[in-house]
Amino acid sequence: MTLLAILWLLPGCSRENPLGTVRVRGKVTYKAQPVAGATVTFVGEGDTKTATAITASDGRYELATLHFAGAMPGQYAVLVEKLETPPEKAQTGSMEEAAQNANRPLPRAKRLLPSRYSDAAKTPLHVEVKAGQANDFDLELSDRG
Repeated sequence: MTLLAILWLLPGCSRENPLGTVRVRGKVTYKAQPVAGATVTFVGEGDTKTATAITASDGRYELATLHFAGAMPGQYAVLVEKLETPPEKAQTGSMEEAAQNANRPLPRAKRLLPSRYSDAAKTPLHVEVKAGQANDFDLELSDRG
């Protein structure tokens, strides 16, 4: 009986996409090597919403906007950022040691890609996402300005 109730409800579930997003995917490379674990952000102009993804182990990404797959058609500045966070400090043995370490600043994360790719005003990466066609954007990052 429960299965019938679920099946009855499924046709009523809305799969509409009010944002009109389209599939956007690609691959991120740096120095000709795939970049795993990078955050890819398409920052839209005007009313176009931001779309994001995290690259897979082979550098591939597929964008999402809010909880919809893809990105809205429009112009975008593309940001790519990968940070290496220092290992957390080992647990201290006593409450006194923990209290002494509590006020120390945390170590800063290290950028693993050139900083211009993480700044919307400086990024050299700009794309146009179009409806009704393939939106495959391979992002080749380099140290050159």
